[in-house]
Amino acid sequence: MADQAVPLERFGRCALLAWQHAVAARNEAPEERRRPAIMTGHVLLGVLLEPTCAGGLILRKMGLDLQLAIDTTKFMLFYGRKPAEGAGGIVDWQNEPHTPQALRAIEYSLDEANLFHADYPIGTEHLLLGLLRVTDGMGISVLEHFGITHAATRIARDTFWERLKLAEG
Repeated sequence: MADQAVPLERFGRCALLAWQHAVAARNEAPEERRRPAIMTGHVLLGVLLEPTCAGGLILRKMGLDLQLAIDTTKFMLFYGRKPAEGAGGIVDWQNEPHTPQALRAIEYSLDEANLFHADYPIGTEHLLLGLLRVTDGMGISVLEHFGITHAATRIARDTFWERLKLAEG
């Protein structure tokens, strides 16, 4: 996968902040617990750490306790089993190592943003839906643990966006 598979310029402000949280969470972990690459769990953590962006607002509307989800995600990233050394085909994107699953989630988020318009910026709602499309990632595992599904999230996102289009007048 090329370094520019998804141009970082397509990320909106909130998605960029979420990705920066994901990078920081991986890179700031203690050496003995550091993951070899950014995982879908890191991306989910980034979305959860931006609670006033669309992804966080949608999850809260769905009844998710964001702090409990943050704590659970951090726990899984810290204590979860690490893959065997050299396993998984780590991919470099934006000069950071990513698992194939994390990169697929980012690619899916671009697909989600493109559903609105070919130049629509990727938001945390798109990252969230992208994470839920990667069925073999830690991100979906955490979300499903709390009863968050792809179908319900898409409906919540669509309802959220319909409300934004309402105009008084």
